[in-house]
Order: sequence, then structure tokens, then C-alpha cells
Amino acid sequence: MVSKSGAAELMQPLLVVSDIHGFPETFAELLDVGCSEHRVLQLAGLSGRPGLRGDELHNHLFNEDGMRHAVRALREINGRPCLGIGFSAGGTALWNAVKEGLELQALICVSSTRLRFETSPLDIPTMVFWGELDPYRPPESWNHAVAQRWKTYAGKQHDFYRIDALASESPLRADIAAFIEGRFLFA
Repeated sequence: MVSKSGAAELMQPLLVVSDIHGFPETFAELLDVGCSEHRVLQLAGLSGRPGLRGDELHNHLFNEDGMRHAVRALREINGRPCLGIGFSAGGTALWNAVKEGLELQALICVSSTRLRFETSPLDIPTMVFWGELDPYRPPESWNHAVAQRWKTYAGKQHDFYRIDALASESPLRADIAAFIEGRFLFA
């Protein structure tokens, strides 16, 4: 594919990991942002407890061994050609899987507030998005020390992405596309 500027774009597949509520179930709506295909993985299934949702899944992930199971399951995937996108706890699972050897081209984490406990950046391009009103997002100092790129959306709560990721004209969607296109443009 050739962009308007004449630069060839590499169409990368997306590896998408859901939040604790199962969002998104499908992600066909993002195929127009520079990605050739997508694979959506449900965090509950990755954690070994596909029947859990919401607070029960959150408890399993962060107070039991669910996150360990999810990270192990993600590490077994061939992510080398993929760009990863994780929503909330799904982003945390992807970040930890990359730390433990999952090969991705780049990673986008949306409202993945548990990343506030991370102390060093990943060795791949990363972008994190936060809602300004999310009480668990990391401080700006974390963004400067750990995140490579970040954006905080004014007036938005933690789960703003459930509407904004699917709305064709949303700033979040435009920013995801810009990161993908900027990361994968060749002269």
C-alpha cells in the first residue's frame, strides 16, 4: 500500500487483548488504521478461567495466579509480526509477556493502570493512553521515566476507551492510527 505522501506502509497484524469485561469481543473497526488483520484474545481465556468477568476476573488476575497464566499463554503466541494492543488489564498482560520474551513489533496499552508498578521501559516502541480522571493512572513522572510515548485525555474516566476506541472520529482512535502509521512508515 502506498500512502498519499508516496511512502510505502507496512500493513501489520494486530494482536488485541481484552479488558476484564471482555472488551473488545471483535475489533474489525480498527482494520482501517494501517493493519492488515487482527486477532482478539479474551483475557479470561488467557488466564485459564474463561467463565470469569469483571471483579471476579480482576481478583483472579491480581490476587491469584491468573496474570501468570495469561502471560504464559501470550508468550506461547508468535507475536513477532504483530503490533499489540491491550485494554486495561489486557495491556498489563501484554506488557508483562513482552518483558518475559513475547516478541512484538510495538505495543499500545489503553488504561492499563497496573503499569504504574513498572519501573523500566520495554525494548520495543510503546504508547500508553490514560483518562485524566482515572484515579489509578500513573503520575506524569512515570510517563517520563517508563513510557516512551503517552497521552492523557482530559475529562475522561478509566473506561473511556469502550466508546472512544470504536468511534470513527474519536481522538483515541486517531492517536492509535497515528502511532501505528508513524511506527510502520518506510521511505
